[in-house]
Amino acid sequence: MNKKKLYVSNLCWGKKNISFIINEIKRENFSGIDFAPLNYFDSWKNILDNSKKLNKIFKKENIKINAIQGIFFKKKLNLFEIDQRKKITNHFKLIIKLCRIFNSKKIVLGSSSFRNPKNLEKKTADNYFISYFKYLNQFLKKNRIYLCIETIPKNYKEKYIFKFSKLVYLISKINSSNIKINFDTSFFHYSKFDKKIFLNNLKKIKNIQISQPKFTYFSSPTKKNLAFLKLLKKNKKTKDISLEIIDKKLNKIKFIKSIQKLKSSLYN
Repeated sequence: MNKKKLYVSNLCWGKKNISFIINEIKRENFSGIDFAPLNYFDSWKNILDNSKKLNKIFKKENIKINAIQGIFFKKKLNLFEIDQRKKITNHFKLIIKLCRIFNSKKIVLGSSSFRNPKNLEKKTADNYFISYFKYLNQFLKKNRIYLCIETIPKNYKEKYIFKFSKLVYLISKINSSNIKINFDTSFFHYSKFDKKIFLNNLKKIKNIQISQPKFTYFSSPTKKNLAFLKLLKKNKKTKDISLEIIDKKLNKIKFIKSIQKLKSSLYN
């Protein structure tokens, strides 16, 4: 059996639910979590010291942090503003330090407002995007950390990378050792899933997130959802799979059912 490592994002639970989450993911033999810092901490202030304290809990419970996500939440930074480049690089260096604290090897980058090209021409925006991440790769490579960039649907106010083909193009042009793709299934809800383009670009995909807004992915699965889960189950190259439940209020019963269904979909 191709044993995959399963994780769950903390986007649907806060500090008060940590004991419940740890108990449930351990019960279902999940490896750990994808961690969005500001879904647990109040601000970026003292984030390193606070993370060291939290990591003691994770270590004690043998919970692994697969990836750090939500990295530009509450940060008023835009990649295409030239004068912000130093601040942006310094923030990425902070996130790399977080990865080292949690012993996480991946960073997930979505953040629609951060990568909004505004009035820039397409070619200009692409060139700047490509050149910046080529530059950033040196810091990632030095620390053996992968940056996994994802598509975001237009419905989530994304103005730039809302097509998987666009992301593949950019990653190919960046052509750097530690810049990869986070394959987030959220775009299934709004566009066609191309099985061929997914399989042809597996080498570029470092992380997979099953996006489940308001617990709908498993409660009322679409044909695309079911076909993709079947594809993941068969494919031996897809190792790290995260369940990204997006809901403002944690429904504990639905949460338990969701992690059980993800596990059964891939293992049974």
